[in-house]
Amino acid sequence: MSQEDIQGMQPSGQQHRMSIALTIGATIGLIGLVILLYGLFGHADYSRSNGININLWWGLLMFIFGVLMSLGGYLSSRKHMTS
Repeated sequence: MSQEDIQGMQPSGQQHRMSIALTIGATIGLIGLVILLYGLFGHADYSRSNGININLWWGLLMFIFGVLMSLGGYLSSRKHMTS
């Protein structure tokens, strides 16, 4: 492809910009939600983890991290769209 072909393929006007942090954050958040729900409703055999519901806590941590990362990616893309 020549340089003119590449420039001709670019859309006119404002570009849509999506941050990869939004996609990765949503994926981590979804996995965290599944683990969180398993920790809430799953089998309650925690003898190997000293009585700690490890699925509940790690699911909650991953869900919060995913939400924060997605929110940061969303706000970053909005900031770039306005400027």
